[in-house]
Amino acid sequence: MVNILLLGAGFSKNWGAPVTSEFFHALIADTEVRGNQRIHDLLWSRRTNFEDALAGLQEAYAQNREANREPLWILQRAISRVFDKINNIFKRQDFELYQEHLTLNRIRSARWFLSRFDAIFTLNQDLLLEIHYFDQNHGASGERHWNGGSLPGLQPVGQPSSTAPWSSRIWTPTSDLNVQQGSQPYYKLHGSTNWKSIDGNDELMIMGTGKLRAIRENPLLDKYHHTFADFIRQAGTRLTVIGYGFRDEHINGTLKMAISNHGLQMYVIDPRGAAIAYEERNDRDGLIKGPKSEFEEWFQKGLYSASITPFRRLMIDETLDREVLEDFLVGK
Repeated sequence: MVNILLLGAGFSKNWGAPVTSEFFHALIADTEVRGNQRIHDLLWSRRTNFEDALAGLQEAYAQNREANREPLWILQRAISRVFDKINNIFKRQDFELYQEHLTLNRIRSARWFLSRFDAIFTLNQDLLLEIHYFDQNHGASGERHWNGGSLPGLQPVGQPSSTAPWSSRIWTPTSDLNVQQGSQPYYKLHGSTNWKSIDGNDELMIMGTGKLRAIRENPLLDKYHHTFADFIRQAGTRLTVIGYGFRDEHINGTLKMAISNHGLQMYVIDPRGAAIAYEERNDRDGLIKGPKSEFEEWFQKGLYSASITPFRRLMIDETLDREVLEDFLVGK
């Protein structure tokens, strides 16, 4: 049996990062954004999803580069500064949440949990796992004794033999996509705040609309997407999903195919739990009305179970959800 982990913004929220709908508040406070009325108004008009605002500027830039270059750059710089703040927040706190009175299992921790997976895939571009997991010799005390982590297809800028932590280095693509023997592979499906293009001039992050097109145009991220698909199509694969809102069409399409054609099973940790599937059919009285959507059909088929408990609490509290998750991970 193969255990795979997929992370979304809701995972990093456990350590103070915003989800997409909350990113807006930090962006409108950015000095450069406050000084540009066009960007400020655009963010207000797309305040539930800042990526829609970014997509609008990307489309305008494609039509007239000269007129729209500076507005696009302003928003991109603001987004980078918000990510810098988020990564600094991570550095100032403990990764683990401790509760001395609710569990007798002292080895159970977030790091111990993460070490159980054959591969980690994330849609997040922040450096939470680099700072608190891969930089921390995670394999020494985990469920599985990994020989560190591996970033397939990437190399650090500077001396490759440097012992500097992952989070402090800049990474650029390479043609070597092999996973180092005995190491835990880590795939950032939408890029990262500390990745640069081969020439070192551009950040390697996918945002806005047209993500699938942008991924296909980037050899590294295209390979990552196919690697994710290959993993979850394997017979007996189990996928734990934490904090992903099921709103990216290219990810959903891959999940749908794996569930429908290969029997993939998922355990989902999200504040909405199983209601993710049918929330659009909820009326004001809380009743579920109307026919099932295609999304609900395949989500229900692939869902082993779900928990609405925040991830850090789920790691330490003795709950039925924790027992069901354990059953899932050991193949029951």
